[in-house]
Amino acid sequence: MSGSDVHEPPNAFKNVWWLPVVRGVLLVVLGLLLMIQPLEALETLRWVFGIFLVADAALVAAQGLAHRKQVGWRWWLAQAVVDVLFGVAIMFWPDLSSTALYYVLVVWVLVLGITAVVGAAGLVRNRDLGWPWMLTVGIVSALFGLLLVTRPVDSGDVLSLTVVVFGLYAFVAGAIHVVSGFGVRSVARELAELRARAVAAGVVVTGGSVLGAGPSAPVVAEAAAAPAPVPGAPSGPTAELAPGGDVAGEVAGAGDAPTGDPLPAGDPDEGTWPREPGSGVGRGTADR
Repeated sequence: MSGSDVHEPPNAFKNVWWLPVVRGVLLVVLGLLLMIQPLEALETLRWVFGIFLVADAALVAAQGLAHRKQVGWRWWLAQAVVDVLFGVAIMFWPDLSSTALYYVLVVWVLVLGITAVVGAAGLVRNRDLGWPWMLTVGIVSALFGLLLVTRPVDSGDVLSLTVVVFGLYAFVAGAIHVVSGFGVRSVARELAELRARAVAAGVVVTGGSVLGAGPSAPVVAEAAAAPAPVPGAPSGPTAELAPGGDVAGEVAGAGDAPTGDPLPAGDPDEGTWPREPGSGVGRGTADR
C-alpha cells in the first residue's frame, strides 16, 4: 500500500479550533462590559448574562457536534444544556432579586465546572487534544463556585459584588479558552506534519483518534514494500555446493575479494582453508 492510497482521517481540530477562541473572546468582552461600564440596573444585568449564556451554549453545541465521532463528545452538549437552562432562568425568572441573581450565577459556575471536569475525564479515553483545557476550565469554575457559595453576601451591595466577581471570572475563563484554541491548533498542525512525514517515509498511519478520527487509538504499521538493501551487504549470486565438494557458481562478493593461492586438495573431512604445518587448526574432524 502506497502513501497515496492511505486514507487520512479528518482533522476536526484543524477546522474548529477557532470555536474556543470565539468563546474566550465573548467572555473577555463580557468582563470588559462589566468592568468598564458597570451595569447598575438589575433588569439590564440579567438580560446581559442571559444573552451571553445562550450565545455560549450555541458555540459549545457547535464544538460538540463537530467532534461527534469522538468518545465523550456529548459532554460539550451537556455544557450547552447547562448554559441554556440558566440563561433562560435568568432572563425570564419573574421578580428576580439581586441576591437571587447572584446565587443563580454561582450555581451556574459550579454546575458548569463539575460538568467540564467529568467531560474532560471522558475525553481522556479518546486522547482528545482539548481535554487538558476543558479540565482546567472545569477546575477553575468549580473552585470559583465553591468559594462564592461559602462567602457571606451583603444584601445591600450584592449587585456591585456580582458585577465585580463575575467580571473577574469572565476574564480568567476567557483567557483560558483563547489559549486553548491556539494551543490545540498548534499541536494539531505538528501532528499533521508528523503524519505527512511518516507517509512520505513509507509508513502507514491508521486510526488517529487524537485528530478527531474516532475512538480507536492510533496504530502505526509498516507499508508493504520490498525491504531496502543494507549498505555494505554482499550482492550477487549465491554459491552452491556441487557433488564431490566442488563449488559451482560465484561466491557472493567474490568479485571484490583479493585472489590468493588455490585451496589445497585434501581429505574431504578436513577443513578447506590453509593451516600451519603440524597444527590441527582447520580440520573439519580429528586427524587420522
